[in-house]
Amino acid sequence: MRKFRELKLIGLVTILALSLFFISISFVEAQKEGKGKPPGKGKPPKCNNNGICENDEYNSTKSPEEQPCPDCWHKSYDPLEIDQEGLQIACTGSSFLYSSGKVYQYKFEDGAYTDTWASDNIGITRRNTSIGDVDNDGSKEITAVVSNFVREEISGKGKNRVVTRYYDTKIFIFETGSSGPPSWESPYLGESTGYVRDTIIADIDNDGTADNPDNELIILKGKHVEVYEWTGNGFQFVWSTPEYDYIIFTIDVGDADNDGKNELVLAMFDIGAPIIWKWDGESWSSKTAELIPPAYWNESLDFLAIDYARVRDADNVVNGPDLLDNEIIGGGNNNRLMVWKYNEATYEYDSVFISEDLGGFNHGVDAGDIDGDLQNEVIIGAAQAMTIYVFEYSGGSYHNVNSVTFEGGLVDLAVGDINDDGRDEIAVAAGGLRIFEFKGTDLNSGYLEQAYHNPYGSYLEIK
Repeated sequence: MRKFRELKLIGLVTILALSLFFISISFVEAQKEGKGKPPGKGKPPKCNNNGICENDEYNSTKSPEEQPCPDCWHKSYDPLEIDQEGLQIACTGSSFLYSSGKVYQYKFEDGAYTDTWASDNIGITRRNTSIGDVDNDGSKEITAVVSNFVREEISGKGKNRVVTRYYDTKIFIFETGSSGPPSWESPYLGESTGYVRDTIIADIDNDGTADNPDNELIILKGKHVEVYEWTGNGFQFVWSTPEYDYIIFTIDVGDADNDGKNELVLAMFDIGAPIIWKWDGESWSSKTAELIPPAYWNESLDFLAIDYARVRDADNVVNGPDLLDNEIIGGGNNNRLMVWKYNEATYEYDSVFISEDLGGFNHGVDAGDIDGDLQNEVIIGAAQAMTIYVFEYSGGSYHNVNSVTFEGGLVDLAVGDINDDGRDEIAVAAGGLRIFEFKGTDLNSGYLEQAYHNPYGSYLEIK
């Protein structure tokens, strides 16, 4: 009898506990309904297929998973398809401060700009991605060259303390048919005190033809440049510039002296001109372009600080039936567009134009026909002013004829006819990838309109 009473008491206590539990749940839910945000408030932002939040709440310092609208981010991609006829953009997967370590590809497909492919995380962070026929098989590939920190050595004490950091480098190749992983990767190339700042795929020694390319992979490592050639199953070291006392910020390859052959152009960060290297078939030689006078230097830095130098036809002068008369266009922390031109009489690169101060840190310079008149314009970005400037060559000089201002931390730009409409578009790395199209027929009355924005993408190349 006593046991029965105990069991009955236990049962009542259990029923009471369960009742209190369910009552508390109902109370909490009621509180949520009564004190929660009014209908229509606090809903997650709507997202479109371009990966942008409708109410533009993207935060460039956060990872994709931490964004206010994570559904915007593609979770998977189709296998990589490199367009062998048209143009595409390859860039590092960065969003101003945050880096995914991935390579991204953008194309114009089915009437729209879109991100078509992303690699696995391979640790890429800077201007380490290029498009071109790196293995000389007649088809383009996307390459990524990545520096990994290895070790550091410390010597001296106090003011004499010196820290030397060492990096090692790997090359990754992505080609048609590959998905996220690279189709090929090299072993480590060997330690260096400079990390990779820039890469380019080009025929630097001019031993190939248009029908039979013989390209090299050129890698900028801090204060020197290394050249590698594909041997069939890997890359072989070919040549290196000396180690400079100055930082080299970017590199380019093109016919800078208009003799039908390519040269290597170095944007020397803290001297007053680019340096041009040339292979004559037997040996390498270098030439420094005319120094910019100190009156045009950045006063706060007390030196010129060239960040970008590109070989482009900037004045639309034709040299013979097939060759364009190229110039070297440059920009940097002196806040100006600068142009050098090869003088066939003196065999020197003369400074032929220096613009007014454009308002801060010129990040990115290129040239292309943005208005479809078969004449190139020079495009340069001013990072501090958050502005793209358009210069037109007429009357023997360059004139600032158009501009557009935006937000997003500008770090790079490139020009190319991505949508194949006969006009070059301007791709800008600024708070992600932005693509601008020129609207109108006259550069003075028309305007640049942002046609696409994806919050991922920096240090880009169009090929």
